[in-house]
Amino acid sequence: MAKKQKDPIVLNHDGKEYTDAELKENPAAYKAYSHIVNINRKLENSVYNHDELLASKRTFDSDLDKALKEPEEAEVVEA
Repeated sequence: MAKKQKDPIVLNHDGKEYTDAELKENPAAYKAYSHIVNINRKLENSVYNHDELLASKRTFDSDLDKALKEPEEAEVVEA
């Protein structure tokens, strides 16, 4: 006979561990926990986007430096 698996711990708060099932027994606690999980995901995504934007800005800064140091020859239009 297989052993019954315990629910994994999803939260450790104030030195006490909680499973998903335990949190669901307290709707207010589960709602707050769900918001925290969602906010953490958004913060991680925001940090990723920030890093990506900084890298893109460095590329455009470099492009600008090159363009200002070596301006393209003006196209001559014959009339």
